[in-house]
Amino acid sequence: MQKVLYGLIELQELDNRLDELMEERGDLPLIVDDLTNKLNEKKHNLNEYNTQLKESKLRVRELELQITDSKEKLEKYEEQLYQVKTNKEYDAITMETDAAKAQLEKGETELLEVTKNIEDLSEKIIELEEEIEKLEAELEENSVELKAKMAATAEEENLLKQEREIILSKANPEIIKTYEMVRKARGGQGIARIENGTCGGCYSYIPPQKVVEIKKMEKIYTCEFCGRILVWYDSEE
Repeated sequence: MQKVLYGLIELQELDNRLDELMEERGDLPLIVDDLTNKLNEKKHNLNEYNTQLKESKLRVRELELQITDSKEKLEKYEEQLYQVKTNKEYDAITMETDAAKAQLEKGETELLEVTKNIEDLSEKIIELEEEIEKLEAELEENSVELKAKMAATAEEENLLKQEREIILSKANPEIIKTYEMVRKARGGQGIARIENGTCGGCYSYIPPQKVVEIKKMEKIYTCEFCGRILVWYDSEE
């Protein structure tokens, strides 16, 4: 069991150093992730707006053809009105004329709406393109800085991770599971050394008899208050 506990102590020391390396990068990883997400969202919106713009322009062409057709029909019906000989023919042409006028009015109204929509979309696209350009520049700047910091510690980080894997390969999975759970819940500290009769993690009092048992390192003990795995600490070691 001593070997297991010493393995945990070594594992905690490796994890502490890995955490330090992560801290040296500061908020850069979060900043890069946030900028990447924002950039992807902006680009998605830009694609949506461009699709809508393309569809609106196609609709404009359809409406222009429709309006031209309605105007041609109106001209034809107006010419036919001078040639009618009966009231029945007059009523029929009048009905066709009214229908063409209604169709023309509807088309012109929709054309105005679609044209306005095109103007709005064009403005949004310009704004988005400017925002995307700024985000790309900001992302590039932060990514370069992050890569530089990662490169500076890459060798040490890889060695630490290799050592960590070696320890894990020899460890009891259940004990590691407990260690990882507590470590995640306790700010990266899965174990705590006994210091002056207290838990080195939460500083809770530990009865002398329990300290004696922990010092033997023959069994896994956890702090009743914080849950950390307790190990003996000798200031002279």
